[in-house]
Amino acid sequence: MSDSVIEDLSPGELATVVELQRVELNRLLSEQKRLNDRIDLLLQLQEREQVLRQQMQASLERLVDQRGGTQATSTLSMPDDVPLLSDRLDRAERRFRALRTAVGQLVVALERQLTGQRA
Repeated sequence: MSDSVIEDLSPGELATVVELQRVELNRLLSEQKRLNDRIDLLLQLQEREQVLRQQMQASLERLVDQRGGTQATSTLSMPDDVPLLSDRLDRAERRFRALRTAVGQLVVALERQLTGQRA
């Protein structure tokens, strides 16, 4: 407000303007506090995400090392009785091939049975 406008106000009107400005300032301060709280929360989430990404990257590197036949040099070593990831993958692939072959034979047998019944 300019000085000329303020001079034209009565004391009651001036008190009302001051009160409205005080209420608006309090509202803005409250909104600023909420915004700062949200920024703090977002920064905490970002920090947590970075930690999780680093942990995931380290886990992936250990898995790649393990798959390559080398043990990862970390403090989290696998016990001797737990099979290596590569062994587990090889067994799963063999089981999948055997299952795929058996399902293929079953489909062929069912098709022969169905065509034999219709003929």
